[in-house]
Order: sequence, then C-alpha cells, then structure tokens
Amino acid sequence: MRVSPPISSTSLVYSPKQQERFIKYQQTQQQQISTQFTKRRCKINDITLYDCGGHRQTSRSVSWNSTGTFLSFASSFDRLAKIWTIDSSSATNNNNTREYTALMGHTAPVERVRFHPNEPSLLCTAAEDRSVRIWDIRHNNNHNHNRSNNHKMELKSPDKYGNCPASIEWSTQGMYVAVGEKNDVVHVYDVRKCDTNQPCASFDLSTQHSVLQECHFSPCGQHLVAATKSSVDGMGQVRIWRWNTGGGGDDEEEVKDDASVFVGHTGPIYTLAFSPDGTRLATGGSDALVGLWDVSTMVCASTITRRTKFVRSVAFSYDSKFVASCSEEDGVDISLACDGSKVGLVSLSSTATEGGGGGGGQQQQQQQRGYQMNYGNGIGGGADEICFHPKAYIIACARNYSSTGGGGGGGGSGA
Repeated sequence: MRVSPPISSTSLVYSPKQQERFIKYQQTQQQQISTQFTKRRCKINDITLYDCGGHRQTSRSVSWNSTGTFLSFASSFDRLAKIWTIDSSSATNNNNTREYTALMGHTAPVERVRFHPNEPSLLCTAAEDRSVRIWDIRHNNNHNHNRSNNHKMELKSPDKYGNCPASIEWSTQGMYVAVGEKNDVVHVYDVRKCDTNQPCASFDLSTQHSVLQECHFSPCGQHLVAATKSSVDGMGQVRIWRWNTGGGGDDEEEVKDDASVFVGHTGPIYTLAFSPDGTRLATGGSDALVGLWDVSTMVCASTITRRTKFVRSVAFSYDSKFVASCSEEDGVDISLACDGSKVGLVSLSSTATEGGGGGGGQQQQQQQRGYQMNYGNGIGGGADEICFHPKAYIIACARNYSSTGGGGGGGGSGA
C-alpha cells in the first residue's frame, strides 16, 4: 500500500493553473486568521433552538439548499423527504418555520437527502427501497405532493449488502452524483443522463482492503475522497484518487495502487467534510476524535478530543471559520476551524448550553442570558447529522428516535 501521496495535494482544490495563486493566497489567509483569533476570544452569544415537525418526524439526514431558503430532512417514519422554509433573519420563535412540501415516491424510509450545491430547487434523496432519486421542488408549491417529478437510479449491489447506499454526494459543480454502496463500490452518475440508470464510472474499494463509510468529491471535482476502514488492521483511512479515469457503465475498476492513502484514526472514519474555501478537511471516527487536515499538505494539523463516543457528523460554517461535530452524546460541539479550540457546546436537551469553552448553567440562567428554547418533548442526546446554513451561523440537526421520540431540530449559533 502506498501511503505517501503520489498526487499534488493542492490539486484537490484547484486546477494546475490556479495552484500558484492558491498557495500565496493560503499563506496570507493563514496569517490573517491567526492574527484575528489571537486578538479576541470567540464564544456563543445567543442560542435559539426550535423543532421542524412533531414527535413522529424522525430523521437521519438534513440538508440546506444553496440559498438557505429551504431545509430538507429525511422523514423515516412516513417515507417522505420533507422540505421546510425557514426565515433565518428572525429565528426567535417557531412562527418562522413551516412545511413547504413533501416529496412522495420512495416506498421505504428515506435515509439521505442532499441539495444541489448551486441549484436551490434540485434535491437528491436515497431510501431503503434501493433507489436514489433526483427531484425538482419547483413544481411542489402550495403543498402539492409530488409523485412523478423525479429521476430514479437503482442500486447496483446485491440485496445482501442492504437496501440503502452508504452515502450520496454532489460534485462541486453539480453535474455528477457519487453513490457509495455498502459493497464498497462507488458509482459516479452524470445527472444529465441519469435516465439511463448507468454510472459513468465505478470503483471497487474492496480490492484495496478498504471498507467504505462515506465518499465525497474533492473541492476541484477531479478526485473522489473516501472515508474508509482498513479491513487488514482496522485503521481509519482517507483514500483519494482521480475518478474520471474510471470505466463506464457497470464495469467496476479497481482503485489503483497510486491512490493516496492517509491514516488518520484508530478505527473507522465515519464522516468527512471539506471547508467551503477548500483549505481544510474534517474527519470524524469511531475513536471519538475529529481530525482537522490541511488540504495543501494533507497533514492532520489539529485534533478535537472533547467527544467520548464515536463521531457521527462534521460540518463547516459558511465562512470556513468554525467546525461543528456531533456524536451520541448530547449537544453539538462548536470549534475554531483553524486549531480546533472550543467555542461552545449547543445542547439539544433541556439542560445547559455551554458558551465560550466552558461552564454551563440551568435553563433559568440561560434565559437570563437571552437564550430562547423550544425542545418539543424535551428529549436530549446527540444528532445523526448536522449541516451549517450557507449564509448564517445556523445549524440544522437531524435526530432519529424511536416511534415515540421527538423530531428534527435546528440550532442557531452566533459567534
């Protein structure tokens, strides 16, 4: 296995013509960020928590559209993808949230939702009916439920590997969707040709003794970046390779030995996310750690060690300054993306919400500080998936309970 990267790490972010400018820009930005955060201490100043849906609305996945006007979550209970409108400018009570539409068509619980990175009306969903669908929600106003306005792609893996893909992710420009299946094969679909139900490239990671957990496109769109576990020693690995050399149709290619492999966790890496500016990569694993990687060198520059259970999801703020992480524990940890230092903990229960890196109080103390909360049924615990608003310090959290549990919630954080 080759561990040292055979490709330039900066090529993950920019094309060769842009790399020289990128390096100079990055050096300047790092100096500015370092100076900025040594002059002042960031902390959470105000929190508003509110629920989207009732106690029956369980969800494992959540996604904002590119403009932040719509929030989608996978509604496992009723096999729908729900779309909500949220006014982020006045997030002081539940009156600014309402259900916009529900996408009907899946015949089993919906497990994944991902809005298009640039088109605010396009949504990709995956469900346990062994299908991935792409929807246009522009035809779904006035609460008209849509059954036909979608394109369907069937899973390629045998039934024994499960009924839902491990992950679905758009490319940066939104022309391709990477579907990572649970037989450790990644299929790339051209959404302009998705009616054919044939991937334009497929890659089998099992030939490299890797167990796939999640797969994303690199910021430049030329590489696939997979969160994996080694089937040999169980170590968590980030695996990177060029995807546009893959075979077409159902012909699966092996991920070649010249793929870059970076060992970063002592167990499986369950989740990863690139910062919007493309300079950082966050990984979360079963070892309860969050790794913050410098993309230009693919060196893990900082590690967040405050969690004690496996990390389920990581997300960067729209300005790339903050990184959020969640696990089975209560709350969403907010950190500085530059070094992982603590900003605060957004509690999802009726107990304390910490600010400024330490100390919490009871709900009465929080109300005195200006916190406003609506916890629905009051159930605490962690989140299955989190996602930052594309233009504001607002975090959406998908939370999955039993049939008597509570619904998905959104938390706003000011820093």
